[in-house]
Amino acid sequence: MIRINYKVFLKCYPGEVLFWAVGVIVGIVLLPTYLKAGGIVIGISIVSCIVGLMSWKGHFANGALLPAVVVNPKKNLIAVVADFNNQGGHSYPVVKIVKRPLRNATGAPFKKATRLATVATFHNKNIGNNKRWTDINPIVVNCVTASNKTIKNAVNAIDEAEWDILMNALKKMDKPFKAGIFPFDLE
Repeated sequence: MIRINYKVFLKCYPGEVLFWAVGVIVGIVLLPTYLKAGGIVIGISIVSCIVGLMSWKGHFANGALLPAVVVNPKKNLIAVVADFNNQGGHSYPVVKIVKRPLRNATGAPFKKATRLATVATFHNKNIGNNKRWTDINPIVVNCVTASNKTIKNAVNAIDEAEWDILMNALKKMDKPFKAGIFPFDLE
């Protein structure tokens, strides 16, 4: 399990606390005039902040370690490979290209094709079909730790075969890379 360094995390994802901080400020402003309402807003903001930060801890405790590479350093785009099959049996490999806050991550700046480890949770937005996942939320390990040893161990824990699958899939994709989810054949 990768322990989250919240100082590093908040450098990459400052909006995670900004929303709740605004709630606390609004609550403080309300206190002199509407004591109960201000207290409720402050309480809800603090509790939701704690729950939100704990959900990130759960993300790294329960997520899947997946390979990613930087495909466009200027646009902060990474490509992650995953199997969206949810039922066993036939594989459904995809590449997800997604923007991530790489500029503030440990080890930045990154060059094109830099290997990154991500931890991803899988999501199914299609209630009628449980056979496949519909999305993943990959978070770059470099965005949650300042430990170069932890980052290196995470990258090295990914099988070379998975890196090869990702790189071969990227070779077949249209360029320039755009954000999205792209199924591909393993053959």
